Amino acid sequence: MTLHKQQEAICQELGDRAGLQAIYGNQALILKAWGRLEEAMALHKREEGICQELGDRIGLARSYGNQALILHKLDRLEEAMALHKREEAICQELGDRAGLQRSYGNQALIFQDWGRLEEAMALHKQEEAMCRELGDRAGLASSHGNMALLLQQQGRIPEARILAAGALAIFRELNMPRETEQAQQLLDSLSE
Repeated sequence: MTLHKQQEAICQELGDRAGLQAIYGNQALILKAWGRLEEAMALHKREEGICQELGDRIGLARSYGNQALILHKLDRLEEAMALHKREEAICQELGDRAGLQRSYGNQALIFQDWGRLEEAMALHKQEEAMCRELGDRAGLASSHGNMALLLQQQGRIPEARILAAGALAIFRELNMPRETEQAQQLLDSLSE
């Protein structure tokens, strides 16, 4: 954060709006990781404003997505979904398939929180197809883990086990320890 603050000062001195936008976004991600969600949201709003000013549609979609994730953590689901929909529209407009699959996955989690499991599953399946298309193995594993959780909620344990085992294998292959542990815990819960 100290280095980002130094960069911020330099960008302000130089009038580098694009650099400032990126720095605000990075600082916001750090604040979110620290649990300082309101401060993170304020920086994402500044980032959003600069993206709009510069016409940076990719940055704007990213900012909307990050703001939506914070709102989701704050249990402000309607607002989070509205921002994910804005993110989705920009990603479709730009042909950003990677951004679109992330947006679908995050929207699915909101539908899951609302108890709208069929809608959540439909979006996770779209996410899964895009991850396969893009060769995004980590995204595919996350999608499978989330679908396994949905199937577990629906009592469809054998199907959930297959997806959880697949997610676990991919996370191990990609050497992602935190995600591997989570997938193992999910698989263990499905075996009880």
